Amino acid sequence: MAAVKSRELESDGDSDDVFAKGNQVYTIPTYDAAFKWVLSSDEVRDSFFHAFLPDLGIERSERIDEHLRPVRSLQLLRSFLHEPVTCAAVKRLSSLDARVVRCPSDGNGSPVEDANGTAFLHQIVRHFKDIKASFPEPRYEGTMDFACRLGSGGYALVEMQVITQDHWDRRALAYVASFYGNQLGKGADWKDIRKVVGVNILGGGKQNKVAWSDCPDQFMRHYKLEDQLNGKGRFIDGIELIQYSIMHAASSTGNQEMNDWITFLKRAHYMTEEEVANRIKTPAVLQAFERARISELPATVRANYDAEDVAYDRFSEHMAEERKAAKLEGKLEGKLEGKLEGKLEGKLEVAKNLVKLGLSLQQIQEYTGLSSEDIEGLE
Repeated sequence: MAAVKSRELESDGDSDDVFAKGNQVYTIPTYDAAFKWVLSSDEVRDSFFHAFLPDLGIERSERIDEHLRPVRSLQLLRSFLHEPVTCAAVKRLSSLDARVVRCPSDGNGSPVEDANGTAFLHQIVRHFKDIKASFPEPRYEGTMDFACRLGSGGYALVEMQVITQDHWDRRALAYVASFYGNQLGKGADWKDIRKVVGVNILGGGKQNKVAWSDCPDQFMRHYKLEDQLNGKGRFIDGIELIQYSIMHAASSTGNQEMNDWITFLKRAHYMTEEEVANRIKTPAVLQAFERARISELPATVRANYDAEDVAYDRFSEHMAEERKAAKLEGKLEGKLEGKLEGKLEGKLEVAKNLVKLGLSLQQIQEYTGLSSEDIEGLE
């Protein structure tokens, strides 16, 4: 796959005014809710894949939550066991005073205790941690936006990431490796396992954050497993990872479709209708802009988008304060333990706010990096 020449993003002097004055017409398209909604159109999605993945031979694409059931074995049970509301209920029921009662069928008598039911309840509560640990929540489920079938029979996992997180490359590789290793069901043959390519679109959010601040000329990275001892060119054809840093994209790539998609992902939330009409030439990208209109989002998509926007602001404020505190603490010796403790407390406070906003456990984990155990029982 040929790399595209890139440059560092020039500052947009009007960006602050767009948000401050309430003039925003289009969503921030790299937010998860907006990205999934825009690409839920077959025509728009085909154009996106054609622009960013021209060499992967994609025949069709499907959302991962509508596809590949064997990879998601017992996923409904996994989700139920790890939801904050479930964990909070188990915590309340851990009291020995908890009882199971049943009412008479005719409704005329008094409720009586179901002794067997009570014993069963206490055993479930007693062993709940072990049960939950036996059904760990696959981390890739919360982040992968689309699973794409390749012409070779393999898969491409396409993911949007708006918040740059620590150890992102390791996380991205873990998602792909999880999918790769979980293709086979019981009794299946190793010859049936298919190649998996992870494709990460790294957005910039409101502050135009760059994914690779130390490499401003890199727009794309492509990782493969290569033999390091016997010369170049010998690869294990199993796992690959492709990443695009949208904020590093050049103003012109020599390809109109790619140019229009980059403009959409990088600047849609700053643009006016007139700018879109004058600049965008690709019909599918024009359709993407129409689907990204804030005023036209379906109610559920709008609610999720607004929750993400609030979460992004709070997370950004928390990280700014954390960096400031870390800088001050860095001047003092012997403060490492206190620093780490303060970092965890700050993330837990952010997590509490996200729970109140109604975000799922998986979303909260992605924004804060906390484990499901850390988030349990937060009010």
